[in-house]
Amino acid sequence: MTAVWRSIFLAVCFGIILAIFSIDLFAAEPASIKVQLWNKGGTMGLTMDKTSVPSGPVEFEITNTSKNTMHEFLIAPWKGSLTSLPYDKSESQVAEGKVPGLQGQEDMKPGTQTTLRLVLKPGSYIVFCNQPGHYKMGMYAHLNVS
Repeated sequence: MTAVWRSIFLAVCFGIILAIFSIDLFAAEPASIKVQLWNKGGTMGLTMDKTSVPSGPVEFEITNTSKNTMHEFLIAPWKGSLTSLPYDKSESQVAEGKVPGLQGQEDMKPGTQTTLRLVLKPGSYIVFCNQPGHYKMGMYAHLNVS
């Protein structure tokens, strides 16, 4: 009888160990978005290869393609129009302290790349650069998280 119980015990232990290690195998990969921060011929922009992702972990693969201009990648939940962020004219920047939930990567030097991993809840988001004057020059985009 002890051999039977030992076999059952080992089978249960093996099952538990297998379950623990298989959780990582079946975990969903984070959504990935390639982002380019750029300026060309007196214009600036922010380009993303996706504008909609599922909620949960999201990896932003960010590249500042500029040869001589520092950029930022900031993101926040935002239900208003893309041009309606609170703006400080004296600083030529979005008033970051008035944008709840703001996060991101500041001060990316020209030609640099980084990966930013965030966990996003469902909703509407604005993505923008807040170097002086860049937001007003059109460095913003919308991201929908469902």
